[in-house]
Amino acid sequence: MLDDERSDLTPTGRAVAHSRSVVKTELTKARAILDQLLERFVAINADPDRLISINRVYLYGSVMRGEPLVGDIDLDIEASRGPAYANDLQGYLRDCLAFVRQFATNYVPPVYMAESDKAMDYLAFGQRRAPILTGAMINVRNLSTIPAPCQLIYTIQNGIDLNAPILATHPDYDPAIETSHEIPHLASIEVPKFGTPEPVDARFISKFQRSGRVVAHDFASPTSNVLAWLLRLHEQQSSTLKVHVRGDTLDPAFAKRSGLADDLSPKGTIVLTAESQRSELRSFMKIERRVTMTDGTLTIELKVSDLATLQRRRTDEAHAACLAVVAATIHIADRFHAIALNQAGNNYPIEATVTTASLVPDAIGPLIQQFGSKISGSLDP
Repeated sequence: MLDDERSDLTPTGRAVAHSRSVVKTELTKARAILDQLLERFVAINADPDRLISINRVYLYGSVMRGEPLVGDIDLDIEASRGPAYANDLQGYLRDCLAFVRQFATNYVPPVYMAESDKAMDYLAFGQRRAPILTGAMINVRNLSTIPAPCQLIYTIQNGIDLNAPILATHPDYDPAIETSHEIPHLASIEVPKFGTPEPVDARFISKFQRSGRVVAHDFASPTSNVLAWLLRLHEQQSSTLKVHVRGDTLDPAFAKRSGLADDLSPKGTIVLTAESQRSELRSFMKIERRVTMTDGTLTIELKVSDLATLQRRRTDEAHAACLAVVAATIHIADRFHAIALNQAGNNYPIEATVTTASLVPDAIGPLIQQFGSKISGSLDP
């Protein structure tokens, strides 16, 4: 495979050098490893004081198809905090760190909530993950974004079911959504070379999940998760944050609010909601977004047109702050998108404004701008 005269690789040698060796495993052995993993999940969920819960497991690929020789076992694993930690995020992170340090004494989380990911990995797969489980992902949700058959082989409610029907796609798959199957980064939002600037599709902040849920520790760059950091500062109790671009995704309690669901669209007016777990505390923020051209200047506008906590006379401060953090992140994405597009086009001057309706507290506008300033410093170059 070496050329004797030039001591160089021949075409055959180059082909070998550029090829990839793939280790195949017999199906029976792969199935045995999968069985052991699922039994491990059953044992984890049997502990009432467990650190994490394994909620659902979807199987993909060659093992699901029953091929005689398989590569990785491709799994989409959905996990969450254990029930004892539902309203105790800081206690959960503290115990995750303590658990991880049983195996890595000097471990220091590189980013916010990294100890949670590490603890989930150790609990699910043990200290040394079997090589065939390389394709098993926890809360990454990449597989749910591709049009591939899958099989729901485990749920916390019903246990193991290896004879479950094979689904055409993951239940969360939406063919209308284009995705790179990667965690969204503000700097990776696609920007066409030319065209009229408009706000970005706000669903990017929820990774285009149908539920619209904003999972803060999945967002931002690997080295700087300002969104999660800001939410941690202001969230007083565990809450579920969601972005809504259609009225039919709103909880009926929100839908009763007059005009809240009117004129919603992914690149225009949206509703952000916050719901505290194990309580009736629900808050919302309706924001209007647009880009206008006035006297040769592009203006990226965000207006908070409504903000309230249901069944309370005053808006819950912690909820308002969390919603303002999410609003600021979306506004920064709109600005980044317009700036990048503008640089490829006519390079107009750009301004950004945040305004509030008369019934919205005056402090909300400056709060969004304050959060936006912190988030903008974390944009990937």
